[in-house]
Amino acid sequence: MNLTEKLHKIQFEMKAPKNLFNKFGNYSYRNAEGILEAFKPFGEKYKVVLVLNDEIVNIGDRYYIKATATLYDVEAENGVFRFSNSAYARESFDKKGMDDSQITGTASSYARKYALNGLFLLD
Repeated sequence: MNLTEKLHKIQFEMKAPKNLFNKFGNYSYRNAEGILEAFKPFGEKYKVVLVLNDEIVNIGDRYYIKATATLYDVEAENGVFRFSNSAYARESFDKKGMDDSQITGTASSYARKYALNGLFLLD
């Protein structure tokens, strides 16, 4: 089975429910940790590896975190075969009660969640 077929099966089989609730906004949501937990059984089942990378990108006077989720096929015979998806999240100018590293961390988590959503077709 090639990586396209493996990704198709993962996209069809993987369930990452919106199991968290925001009381202020009155909505359910999922986070990157929940998506990664839902993915883990498929790594062994389909012999794939998921890697997340962040990059800081400056656009105008704002900084964005560009998160990339890359799925690698560990069984690929002709070198490394992969699929990637990227997403951006902007760092806020300030967040009450957070230091700069925490602001960057929240942008990273948000960008990673949307990179994973795109790769695995989570709605």
